[in-house]
Amino acid sequence: DMHRMNRILWVDKENLLVCMEAGMVGQDIKRRLEKLGLTIGHEPDSIEFSSLGGWIATRASGMRKNVYGNIEDILVRVRVVTSVGTVSRVVDAPRVSMGPDVQQVILGSG
Repeated sequence: DMHRMNRILWVDKENLLVCMEAGMVGQDIKRRLEKLGLTIGHEPDSIEFSSLGGWIATRASGMRKNVYGNIEDILVRVRVVTSVGTVSRVVDAPRVSMGPDVQQVILGSG
């Protein structure tokens, strides 16, 4: 249950970056960003009740994907909290490197 993980932690308007928690529901994300003059650009049909975490876990696609891309194109970085409460930081890696891309493992994990 991620209903308490529903906050925008910070907004960087200059670089068009937002840090938010995975339990945020799409319509709330859209409404809060619009107040700041921003958009998430991702609008799946289920935006009224689906969450950011759900979009990531299912590799969701939105109605404006031709403009903004799918969720994997919009997502910059993920930090994962496991079921036992461990926080896993996904670090930046060079474009070409050995081993699995942890972010790609998380995308589509649902």
